[in-house]
Amino acid sequence: MSNGAAHTRASPGKGPLTWAVAGAALLAVPACIALLAGPGIHAQPDRSMLVVGQLQFLRNFHPLVQVNNTKRLQISYGLMPITAFDDKAVNQCVLCETLPTLKNGLAKIVPQPDGSPGMEVTIRLRSGLRWGDGYPVTAGDIAFTHRMAMDKRIGFSNYNPWTRAKSVTVVNARTVVLKLAKITPSFASWDQVIPAHLEGPVYAANPEASRYAKNSLYNTNPTNPGLWNGPFVLSHYQIGTRVVFEPNPFWNGPKPHLQRVVLAYLENSSALVLNLLAGEIDAVPVSPGGISFSQMLDVRRLRPNAFHFAIADGTNLERLAVNVDNPILADKNVRKALLLGINRKVITDVLFAGQQKVANGLLSDSHPYFNPAIPRYRYDPALSQILLKAAGWNRGADGICTNRTGQRLSIELATTAGNQTREQIAMLIQNQLKQVCVEITNKFVGLQEFNGTLARRRKFSGLMLSSIEFSPSTSPRIALGSKSVPTQQNMFVGNNFSGYRSAAMDDALKSFDKSLTPEDVRTAWNRVQAVFSEDLPMLPLYFYARAYVTKPDLNHFRQATYDPPMIWASEWSRK
Repeated sequence: MSNGAAHTRASPGKGPLTWAVAGAALLAVPACIALLAGPGIHAQPDRSMLVVGQLQFLRNFHPLVQVNNTKRLQISYGLMPITAFDDKAVNQCVLCETLPTLKNGLAKIVPQPDGSPGMEVTIRLRSGLRWGDGYPVTAGDIAFTHRMAMDKRIGFSNYNPWTRAKSVTVVNARTVVLKLAKITPSFASWDQVIPAHLEGPVYAANPEASRYAKNSLYNTNPTNPGLWNGPFVLSHYQIGTRVVFEPNPFWNGPKPHLQRVVLAYLENSSALVLNLLAGEIDAVPVSPGGISFSQMLDVRRLRPNAFHFAIADGTNLERLAVNVDNPILADKNVRKALLLGINRKVITDVLFAGQQKVANGLLSDSHPYFNPAIPRYRYDPALSQILLKAAGWNRGADGICTNRTGQRLSIELATTAGNQTREQIAMLIQNQLKQVCVEITNKFVGLQEFNGTLARRRKFSGLMLSSIEFSPSTSPRIALGSKSVPTQQNMFVGNNFSGYRSAAMDDALKSFDKSLTPEDVRTAWNRVQAVFSEDLPMLPLYFYARAYVTKPDLNHFRQATYDPPMIWASEWSRK
């Protein structure tokens, strides 16, 4: 859809492109390539454009409703957060003028009416910020975003939630004071704001979550330039096929070098590889959301000099969320047995040539706050069997365990269809757990159903394979707190898809959320990790390396940022 016109679904290319490359696992199955029709989506010498191959097209463009990692990557070309963490894990202003700190006085610890400590945080927007339609970005937009966030009927994101502020005082057109009811270490991290002049009338007419999400201009008319305040605006899109970003003429920061960024969506990772090799796309992320790590390794073997392979250690945890409401999985011994029965090293060796680090907990072993005292659940099928037997499960004649009532130890594992990496992982886990008498039934579903019904409404019955990342500002409460279980009452906000509720964890999280010094944060993280490792509401598998495959002429591309690298897309250039 362009400039509000009705959108259309692009037709795939009529002619398949066949590649015969002996020994390449990525081409083991013939695939039709969807050579994208339309302006600019083909190989050409125009270096003012970048075509990024993608999976998982999302129809909901709203930055603060039903947020996940895929959406954050998609919208961050055109909608800037107040602050973001760069590739050195340094928090910096994006839309603000000066980062609030206790030292510079823009953040203060102040008493609440009941005598408990709270905070006041002053945010001053940069001068000259404008939405893509020319309207200024103002303190009023912050106040409006906060008002919507406080409306429990809407259900805004909780990555860096605006609800941390109990009130917002507009000082002048560029300055607000946020009053926080509690001390929080993330006081200087704030997400995107939305335009009051456009979304205000929509909100007033649609004050309920389902109606607002359906009628928001981010979903009915995302090419309205006034919805975007970054270096780029979303100028064109076709459902399931492409999203196009072009420079925001009112952006007062460094002007983008690229005049067009095209997100080209294909149906599977094999098609992404073929388009990459054919020169139809210039860059592609490595799973999740793009090609698999093994496919990247195949491309590197085939064309070592044709592309740049950017790889760095990552913090994105691939895990199995465990539905603890399932009577089988409510038993901690069963959860521990499952983790002991999964050979995670074999998974990383087979699929990633050992370049993805096995996860021993919520944080990577190399993370400065990793707790080395937590138990490490190394592959141990014998111990797995002992724990299952202690939980009342004994191996049956067909090799699958049953309990004394004859119930089979059968668990469903759900993940996203079309994501080759996750489908392969699910099948490996299925085979591995069968050896310890656990029957795994894999269920592959489309992304919209997965993110909506399956995850947000907790409609998976057993295990759910997905990823989660804790940025330096994000509290682990979003995935482990009792109040973070998505429910009708909280408008299905929260990433505690397991339904995990623990007084010990809530107490540890309470300490975490009050920590302001590195020493206090480390102590709090140690407690959180210790409780997590004992309870295992999620089964940690490995940490994704941050990886991209790009044409060699793409410069200033920092893929290892802690927040979406697209926030810095104005720096990218092709020479």
